[in-house]
Amino acid sequence: PAGREQYHIARLLRCVDQLIDAEKRKLHLLQERKRSLLKGIFNRTIRFEGFTGVWKQQKLKDEAISISAGGDIDREKLLPSGRYPVIGNALSNNGIIGYYANDYEVKGPAVTVTGRGEVGVAKAREMNFTPVVRLLAIKSLHDSHFLECAINLHRAPLESTGVPQLTIPIISNYKLLFPPTLMEEMSIGLLFKHIDSLIAAVFLKIELLNLKKQSLLQQMFV
Repeated sequence: PAGREQYHIARLLRCVDQLIDAEKRKLHLLQERKRSLLKGIFNRTIRFEGFTGVWKQQKLKDEAISISAGGDIDREKLLPSGRYPVIGNALSNNGIIGYYANDYEVKGPAVTVTGRGEVGVAKAREMNFTPVVRLLAIKSLHDSHFLECAINLHRAPLESTGVPQLTIPIISNYKLLFPPTLMEEMSIGLLFKHIDSLIAAVFLKIELLNLKKQSLLQQMFV
């Protein structure tokens, strides 16, 4: 195009790139803030006002109601949308593979932990769901968002026969720290739930801005 049109196109695309870069900086700062808070809270150098008492280390198997591993996907029942999510080990799309219309295996709230692929990643689940492909599901009386944080901070040896995997016996013996009251757990869990919501919103905004940029490029240059 003529020079003046080139200038306006470049200026528009530069503005979009600046927005994307700004959101990426925001994302980085939120992730760093989350890591700092996790470290401070679980080292007990940061406590919510009004909470005292000693945290105790317990094995997960002694604190869980149940720990189970997902089975095979029922392809005949699997739907692209529905009432109850079917969740696997993938980290994208919250691990959701599809949905069952009427069936579920685990009643929420619960925590899932990836047993294959990128193993050991915990996620709080508030609704009823079905875990599949050896995804681990943990039911307990603890706050699910607190438990998600505690498990994600834990590192343990994995069983491996070529492909790393996290099994029920290994995760059952995780030694985790728990505060003396459920109310403190809930306060911690709620904090990180809000932070994760902010992080997810920024992720989404970056994706939408990238899609908008691609759309503009196609409209202008195709």
